[in-house]
Amino acid sequence: MKNRRSVLLSAAALAGTAAVAGRRTARAQQEEVRVGVLSPMTGPAARFGAIQQSTLTLAAEDVNGAGGIRSLGGARIRLIFGDTRGEADMGVTETERLITRERVHALIGAFQSGVGLPSSAVAERYEIPWLNFGTVDRITQRGFRYVFRPHANDTLKARALVEGVMALARQRGGLRSGVILSENTEWGKSVADKQKIFLEQAGVEIKLVEHYPYAAPDLTSMVVKARALRPDLVVANSYLGDALLITRLMGEYRFRPTVYAAGGGGHLQPDFVRGAGALAEGVICATIWDPAVGRNIPWIKEVNDRHVARNGVPITEDAACYYQCFQVLVDALERARQVDPKKIRDAIAATDITDPNHRAMFVPCTRLTFDETGQNPTATAMAVQVQQGRLRLVYPPGVAEPDVTPIWPYRGAA
Repeated sequence: MKNRRSVLLSAAALAGTAAVAGRRTARAQQEEVRVGVLSPMTGPAARFGAIQQSTLTLAAEDVNGAGGIRSLGGARIRLIFGDTRGEADMGVTETERLITRERVHALIGAFQSGVGLPSSAVAERYEIPWLNFGTVDRITQRGFRYVFRPHANDTLKARALVEGVMALARQRGGLRSGVILSENTEWGKSVADKQKIFLEQAGVEIKLVEHYPYAAPDLTSMVVKARALRPDLVVANSYLGDALLITRLMGEYRFRPTVYAAGGGGHLQPDFVRGAGALAEGVICATIWDPAVGRNIPWIKEVNDRHVARNGVPITEDAACYYQCFQVLVDALERARQVDPKKIRDAIAATDITDPNHRAMFVPCTRLTFDETGQNPTATAMAVQVQQGRLRLVYPPGVAEPDVTPIWPYRGAA
């Protein structure tokens, strides 16, 4: 009996050990982490989506090539893209598809804030973590628990642009009046409101705020109306096609304000700099990221250089933020040690990164954390200027390229 009892106890112990080992093996054999990515792959903003895709593909290849997610036994990241076409309804549809059919564990998206607002609400309803690109403040002001933004919002970007322009203006006679030309999407309306507030606080009279239809075929009347007001400053908030159209019309009508500035968007795209040619020279843009941040951070330069070598263009502001969102997720997955979306969400919420060489610091800040709304409270923004066919960092002084002399005034094609 004693021997039989010993055998039974040993068998039970072995069974328990096997069960634990089985659970560990199941966790260790997690083959992949499915990450849904919402981007405009077709439509007027398709060029943005293409660079977002190429940048994230590079990031995923780096993680998978280095052994995948170590705490999940080397699980590989699989990116599954959803094409929003830049349309809110399509963004919602693609978010539903990625969650219910592709069964993604987390989401990154959706570039345009007007698409991200309803799409992220779908992720919140399904309790799937959403790492956001889109700068409208309201995205993280709805009391959601699953939506996070590691980069700057519209308030921070508008403040950086106005502070940069006014810092340059104070050395050159100041600015008295301005107009704001802004597309009528969520982003365009949000950022224009913030810019108007900060410019008026700086003593600039805003004579016109014009919201035009996104991807409008003709904006001649708006540009002519703005020109008639003889403003010192023009601020445009546009995606790529509109940015080119406004700039070309300004050249055609010899509309040369002292300063031509932009809230970001299309004016930051390599295709804008190339397409506008001499008319782009001197345009000042707000940005969250620029390749020049790699001047003192070699690994950032190396990532951007590889993207240029493979794709022929540098990483753009929006694509850099997608890269950052991806790296925040990778960091959270290592700490969550499982692919349960709720555990991933909790790990994202607990993010606290200060090491400047951490891959999530691709978009630099002093500390990457999330407040109770899901916003990174220490996110920063900068100002760049188009000079000799490329963007150069000009503000703030701590990050400005030391060999840059700002172009003043805006000369257009002159």
